[in-house]
Amino acid sequence: MIRGDSTEYELLKEWCQSTVFLDPPQPTRVMTCEIGVREGLGSKIIIDAFRDKVQASGIKLLHMAIDPYDNLKYQHYDNSPPYTADYTDDMRLQLVEDFKNYPEFKFHHMTDTQFIADHFWTEPYHFVHFDGPHMTKDVLTQTIFFANRSTPGTRFVLDDFPKYNMQLIRDSLQPFGFEIHAEGKNKICLEKKK
Repeated sequence: MIRGDSTEYELLKEWCQSTVFLDPPQPTRVMTCEIGVREGLGSKIIIDAFRDKVQASGIKLLHMAIDPYDNLKYQHYDNSPPYTADYTDDMRLQLVEDFKNYPEFKFHHMTDTQFIADHFWTEPYHFVHFDGPHMTKDVLTQTIFFANRSTPGTRFVLDDFPKYNMQLIRDSLQPFGFEIHAEGKNKICLEKKK
């Protein structure tokens, strides 16, 4: 059973299901991503929701899942000291096993920084869940990277947004056409309007 350790998964599901980017012209492949996969529930919700959206259309789905595991010690939040979280190798192996029947799932056993440096896909991303490092500088780097690879209708969901400078991130995404779509207590959804 694929589990999660975050909150507001019902909002994540709702925001996936209500995307409208599939209006004509339709993409040939839908690209989704989750930074900070841990036990995989967020990725499962995203894949299941988008499978339903593209199944009848013949559009392919590719989901990037990014997490380094390996009990890395790093600063998780702007106002906390570095610490080691329990992202074990056993957790990574369980994740790979849990997603063996999800051909859309492409696991990247690396940090978000490594993924950005090694990135070579040219298609735009349609949905990204940011649930990895929660420091403002890291979230800002991630969102700008994906904003440059977005299309009208792309949605960004940011987890634990009250823990970092969300105003700075909103201001930085505004030139790309992103506006707040909806928000919960811990998750916020931004959508590219233009």
